[in-house]
Amino acid sequence: MRTIDASQDVESERMPGAGAPPVRRRGSIVLPRLLIGLVVLICTEVFSGASVKVGLWHPWTWIVTYWLYFAHFFLFTTLAVRTGRTSFSSLYLWGVLFGLYESWITKVIWHGYGGDGKFVMGSIGPYGFSEISMVFIFHPVAAFILPLAVACLLCPPLRRVFPDLAWLTSRARLARGVRVYLIASFGIVLAMNSGGPVHLAANLAIVLALLVLVSRLARPGLAASDGVDIVAFRAKGFVGLCVYLAALYGLTYVFLMPAGRPSVPVQLLTFVFYAIVIVGLRRHRRREPVPTVPRDTLRREMRSVLVGFASVLAVGMILSPLTGRPAIFAPVVANFVIWTPLGFLLTGVSLVRGARRASV
Repeated sequence: MRTIDASQDVESERMPGAGAPPVRRRGSIVLPRLLIGLVVLICTEVFSGASVKVGLWHPWTWIVTYWLYFAHFFLFTTLAVRTGRTSFSSLYLWGVLFGLYESWITKVIWHGYGGDGKFVMGSIGPYGFSEISMVFIFHPVAAFILPLAVACLLCPPLRRVFPDLAWLTSRARLARGVRVYLIASFGIVLAMNSGGPVHLAANLAIVLALLVLVSRLARPGLAASDGVDIVAFRAKGFVGLCVYLAALYGLTYVFLMPAGRPSVPVQLLTFVFYAIVIVGLRRHRRREPVPTVPRDTLRREMRSVLVGFASVLAVGMILSPLTGRPAIFAPVVANFVIWTPLGFLLTGVSLVRGARRASV
């Protein structure tokens, strides 16, 4: 898709506090971007089982879904870098803005996961109780923060811009607890949507093959980059992202599950979420990149990420024979019972922390 082709967006920019950028060949950041886009797809559509259910070989996954995540991810990383809103709290709020596509594009928060108007766990006003968790916790974590943390390990200089993300892969007790919870949480949901062991194994074979291939091809570009030129599109590339997303939102709003569009007042109410988050981000202080980042723990942290990735797939595979059986529903329901209030809490904390820092 030429609207998001980054081949013209290749010149490194000098990061504040960094040395002169290395000279790189034209187009060398395209493959790293495609790799990060694949990481985003894995953290969302594979870990949730959403694309696994229909099969990763389905054309829709690569014609629409992949580019939807790619464009949203790089839109918000570009905005984060350009505005300096790169703290953990700021990134969480960018992720909430990311997740709001589940209204206008998929209509999930308005019309349910199945597109039949039925909410799996009741509603909060006009929104599904479980479905609204996609906006306030799933996408901030799975579609934005986790892939960006992995990107910082794939291209270590990028961590100067997003130093807070190092906590996720640290040895801190709470960080370890969060990783264990994410493994269990994603693994259970993946199992429920796996379609059974054979179907899941076929999907995982595709994932692993693509990951190995693209990561190998992207290695030279990652090694030559300062990181910022990968996650922050320049003017032409950013305009391309915006044009693509405008077309995507317009077409899907009209043609994708039009029955899922609620009344006009409910649609207007959804804009309140945007307003609250944008005001919150404006109250966050701009953060400059740190001069240096420790590199002695990178190997251990990457190993931790790989173990976590393998663990999610293992839990999903072990529990996949329970697909469609009542035994798998109880932990999944418990998962969603936790996700929604936790998402509201984390969003509120991110807003409050920004307000406090702005008033200091």
